Amino acid sequence: MTSTATPQIVLPTKKSAVDNSWTSQKTGMIGPSGIGKSKFWSYSNGLYIQTEAGLNHLEVYKIPCRSWDEFKEIYTQLLHASQNGSFQYDTIIIDTIDRFIDLIHEEVVARGRAKFKGIEINSIGDVPNGAGWSWAKELMENSLNKLESLPAHIAYIGHLEQKEIKEPTRSIHKATISIGGKMGGDLVAWPDHFLNIDAQFQGSKIVRKVRTLPTATVEAKSRGGVVKDGWVWEESDEANFKAFRGLFK
Repeated sequence: MTSTATPQIVLPTKKSAVDNSWTSQKTGMIGPSGIGKSKFWSYSNGLYIQTEAGLNHLEVYKIPCRSWDEFKEIYTQLLHASQNGSFQYDTIIIDTIDRFIDLIHEEVVARGRAKFKGIEINSIGDVPNGAGWSWAKELMENSLNKLESLPAHIAYIGHLEQKEIKEPTRSIHKATISIGGKMGGDLVAWPDHFLNIDAQFQGSKIVRKVRTLPTATVEAKSRGGVVKDGWVWEESDEANFKAFRGLFK
């Protein structure tokens, strides 16, 4: 019998427009400690979700986030602000994503202890049947998706690590996010732009260069090639941020 119900899905007849707006974008940024990652974002009208110390030298909007319960409350307040018209930030910055993932680990351990009485659980791997890793992945994905729903550019700052990659005929070191495993891979995949800040000495001067093309030794990307690979930062972090902001509507 042929259904005569009105279809709920309508196929598109026109191509979608490119959305290059600031608030539609997500950015991950990693680099050596003290290279200017936090200062870079201070020139936005952004709110730092501060998971670890290190912002006292900057005049910024910031809110401490020391537990998973605090993160949930911060998100709830941001959501309410976006709904009642009082949302005032154009960017939300997690600083750092490394400590943010630690908060997820701590929450998973607490849930594991509550659910599996009598079992010693001190890490995600101690949760029976591999459930800890599933819970952690779910918490991370849900939290990032919730932040993405806010009317702001979402950014995170992370630590860089040179990870050894063993291949059949050689071992190489890859500059990537310090968070390992599947969660680290997901954090690289999630943003539109994963900016890997390289710092090299030229004489007595440090030259900071942004990598956005992935190679065998560098984890990086910029969807659509918006941020050009090899962008050399000026000494002025304000000028660098303005150049980045100017790439978007």
